[in-house]
Amino acid sequence: MLLEYKLDYRSDSLVYERIFLKVLKELGLEGKLLRDTFLLKLYVDAETPEQLEAFATLFAQSLPHSIFLYSSDASIVEEMPEDETVIESELKLPLPFCPQCLKEVQDKEHENYYNIFTQCEACGYGLSGEQRSYKPELEATATAIKEGKIVEINTFYGKYFVGLPSKLPHGIECDIVVYDLATVEQYAYAEKHEITSLGAIEKPFIKLKKKMKFLMDFENIEADLIRFKLADDFILHLLMEELHILGLNSIFITRETVKSDEKLLLVEPKEAWEPIEIVVSENHTAIVAGDKGLPSFPINAEKVNPTIGSFYSVIKEHHLEDETVAGINLSKTYKNNMVAYGKKFGTLEYLSFEFEFSSMEEIFDKIVATNETGSKIVENYKKKFPEHFEKISKISFENREFNLYRLWGIVAIVLNFAQTDDPLEAAKILEASAMTFLGDKGPRIDYKLLNSDSQVHLDPLMTIRTAMSFKLAGVDQLTLCYGVIESFLEFVANELDEMKQNMNISAVVVTGSLLANKHLFSKMSKEISVNHKIYFNNQLSVEGNGMFYGGTTLLK
Repeated sequence: MLLEYKLDYRSDSLVYERIFLKVLKELGLEGKLLRDTFLLKLYVDAETPEQLEAFATLFAQSLPHSIFLYSSDASIVEEMPEDETVIESELKLPLPFCPQCLKEVQDKEHENYYNIFTQCEACGYGLSGEQRSYKPELEATATAIKEGKIVEINTFYGKYFVGLPSKLPHGIECDIVVYDLATVEQYAYAEKHEITSLGAIEKPFIKLKKKMKFLMDFENIEADLIRFKLADDFILHLLMEELHILGLNSIFITRETVKSDEKLLLVEPKEAWEPIEIVVSENHTAIVAGDKGLPSFPINAEKVNPTIGSFYSVIKEHHLEDETVAGINLSKTYKNNMVAYGKKFGTLEYLSFEFEFSSMEEIFDKIVATNETGSKIVENYKKKFPEHFEKISKISFENREFNLYRLWGIVAIVLNFAQTDDPLEAAKILEASAMTFLGDKGPRIDYKLLNSDSQVHLDPLMTIRTAMSFKLAGVDQLTLCYGVIESFLEFVANELDEMKQNMNISAVVVTGSLLANKHLFSKMSKEISVNHKIYFNNQLSVEGNGMFYGGTTLLK
């Protein structure tokens, strides 16, 4: 009898492949694996249904969930394929523990009980040390933390400082490590798919809005959006086990150097890896930052256009070279635009989100000059907010080139949501406000097209003036900020529908650091997927070194 697994598993970590081979060996069965891009096929040959059932049970118990697993299926087939994929035995990426190794360190009767160096061919960080129980050291550290002490700790991937969240020193940025997923749900607003991803073998960070419970317990942590994760090596995991026994389920963790009271230096990391942070929707996952557990990619060009390099990186990761592809770059730092690629016409810019302004006074003058409605909006705004209007009218811009993100910064300054003259800093406030919005719908902000110099541009004045009109109408900050972002995504969806109709677009690629915004990513994933196949970077972050992998060409 022949059992076939089909897994849409988009990772080069080889975790699933190695666990499959490990279970085959343990049960004395024959099998093959076959990898075709993202599709992983696993075949198990057994003489009896009981043997197949035993394999299926053990395999399910041994296989961790992964953020790179998108679907799975199992069925009985007639023939074993002739071809097979041989995995590279020397390739092993730094990854947290698998279910089997976790079971061993938690088993009091097992030789690996509380052994932080427990690892197997599928998991671990490649460090070796004295094979013994480290429970005494971990118990002592947990007790120190309960007493309010801050501990310098070496994890398997770098040095950190940890302690009770209530003891975080002022001015220090931190993340939160929790004992279990129930603690995340207690302290933060998290969707079901976010909770599932937090429990994956990669143990990623996910940025979440804190609940009132978190504010009451840890009022010293001022940030409204906080990164949470589960422990991702055995030092942190077993430390959290000991803290849980003492009634504590969360600690802060930071790379910033702070004054420590104790040290737990059980390992000397080979390398300082950065844990990955992801953003998740119901159907998609994207890596925001980090490199731990990710493969390296070749550099195909030393100098690149960031927009085009990022666009090409997604095409190469998903093998879309033969498709007609629309691209949207939503960077906070680089140029924002919509591009199109096809074998017949190459790569061209479809729509630019670039603007030039010298001062806030110029913006108001141009809004007044648009038409009578624009003039009235500025006049009414000046009357209702005279001191604020006079103050911001004096702002001039050293950098006169604006992308979409800096445009949002202008909106935040005009609406008095940000006490700064810097559009980039103001944009962060607008974005953070939108991310903390818990409603379903914001006001409709206008994003209109403007033809000039034989090019099509987004008209920034319409965006600014409609935002001003909603401020005059008394719409609150969170709702209005969400509306600014939501309306832009609806505009993009309409433009993509036009591209599909006029250019036969068959795929949509989205890149850029703005994808780290949970609302933006989720809405884009959901709404664009209605009419289009949408792709994000897979094992590359949404903005970063991937652009050098994308390079300057798609020619092979």
